Amino acid sequence: MDATMLRTVVIGASAVAVIVIWRKLYPKPYPGIPYVEASAQRISGDIPHLMEAMKLSDEATNSMFAISTQKLGTPIAQVLFPGFAKPLITVDDPIEVEDIVVRRQKEFDKSPMAVQIFEPMFPHGSLSQFTTPKLKEQKRLWGDVMKVDFLRKAAGPKIYTAMLEVLELWQIKASSIYEDKPFSVIDDFKNATLDVIWASLVGNEPGIMRFEIEKLKEQTASGKGENEIKTNPPPSAAIKDEVAYVEHAIAKNARTPMPTWAQKLETYTPRYRKFRRTISSKISQAMKDSVNRYERLQAGALEDDASDTCMMDLVLRRQILEAKKKGEPPSDPTKDQYMLDEMFIMLVGGHDSTANALAWFLRFMELYPSVQKDLRTELEAALPHSKAPSLDQILDTNIPYLDAVCEESLRLAGTSKGNLRQAVTDTEILGCRIPKGAEVLLNLHINHPLLPVDDLKRSPSSKAAIDKHGYRLSDTTSSSLSLFDPARWLTKDEATNGGAFNPYAVPSLAFGGGLRGCFGRKLATMEFRIAVVLLILNFEFLELPQELKSMLASEAIFRQPQKPFARVRVL
Repeated sequence: MDATMLRTVVIGASAVAVIVIWRKLYPKPYPGIPYVEASAQRISGDIPHLMEAMKLSDEATNSMFAISTQKLGTPIAQVLFPGFAKPLITVDDPIEVEDIVVRRQKEFDKSPMAVQIFEPMFPHGSLSQFTTPKLKEQKRLWGDVMKVDFLRKAAGPKIYTAMLEVLELWQIKASSIYEDKPFSVIDDFKNATLDVIWASLVGNEPGIMRFEIEKLKEQTASGKGENEIKTNPPPSAAIKDEVAYVEHAIAKNARTPMPTWAQKLETYTPRYRKFRRTISSKISQAMKDSVNRYERLQAGALEDDASDTCMMDLVLRRQILEAKKKGEPPSDPTKDQYMLDEMFIMLVGGHDSTANALAWFLRFMELYPSVQKDLRTELEAALPHSKAPSLDQILDTNIPYLDAVCEESLRLAGTSKGNLRQAVTDTEILGCRIPKGAEVLLNLHINHPLLPVDDLKRSPSSKAAIDKHGYRLSDTTSSSLSLFDPARWLTKDEATNGGAFNPYAVPSLAFGGGLRGCFGRKLATMEFRIAVVLLILNFEFLELPQELKSMLASEAIFRQPQKPFARVRVL
């Protein structure tokens, strides 16, 4: 072969190799699932669309649906990436999403992408695990702490106290420095809910809200500015700084091009080590106090839950009881990384989500004053003669309109916007074939009209759920899903000639669902109900200036209003 021919062969082979490699860089859509066709014709896929959408919204999850299902007008679609990455399937139908998270858990597990967000920081927590026997054992160990009776005893009084402190703080604000002026509510809610989750977890009170009240009292009495007040925070208030740090770090790193590596690198920083050291030391001391108390008890006495003052007490008592029955020494809980990581996760997730939901609730009350007025009327009729009804009255009194307002607030707030799952077997969604290993982003936020669905393509379990619950999601009712309307949750009650609360009017997705749904759902709904009752009975939420009338959100770990303000009048 002469040199010319050899050169021709080499050039030809190189050209073929370049073409083959070049083609591999293009997106590879899953067959049969809708996508933006123009995106398949460029190497960058949907990335330019995604970047453009994120300029308009500080919500990455919302942007995914905006450029796929909502752009195409289909309940299922796919977001395309360069050829080295698989497409992301998006599902935007609440009935089918509920079906996947609640009834199709053998087909869909937690997605690797979702696991990798939390795994570097909390490798043994439930959010960092796929569904395995170890995870199920871990959930069983903690399961009883979310039983209603236990929550009423261990968490209810703490919630009630924290919300009374919010009232006290805001009454001072409304009568002094913020008289007839708007103020941000998010930090107050985060302080209160952090007090609640810490006390519910380990039993002792951080006193963050009490510190804020005393600081404001001194500020108003002295006429000094906030930065001039030298009140020393309680030692346990360090918890607040550490939790705020880790929330910010997770959210920041999750938005980087390589979130897993960003999270891993974070764990090597001095700041992260300080977080682990500070929180671990406080939890470990509380653990030692509990263990010392329980180890002195005989097995029979350990059967009684009367001495449980917090979630950790219940879990440790069960572990010590099991060890005594086996004739074994109990293990050292301060070295149990599964328990420590689970408590870290509950601490972070257990206050931020509820605080954001309450901030959204006040946004809705300001925007819908007629709902606020109707709710106050219903509460005053059901809970007369007191602006601070007892905990039992708040939790036991049947007030359908209160239930409806709470459910509607959680629906429209969408604090958890999306949920990532992975198909663990070849399956189908709405008639589209989903291959094993495909990652699926589920829209948990029901805040827009339903996209058209061929009901014949729904799964058998989805069809059965529709027949059983009779979801009120016709074309006419779904068009109002962007509005705050508690009436959608009420049905005519012939027995009382009033309204009865219907929890199945709309699929309930605020907390996800199934084994991988929000573990703290019952705690959060109890806390939300108590807060709503006390806030509405004690304050009127007045119209805000136009510049603060915003429904825009920022998405970190949870979805938070960009303008979390209120202007209040004490009642």
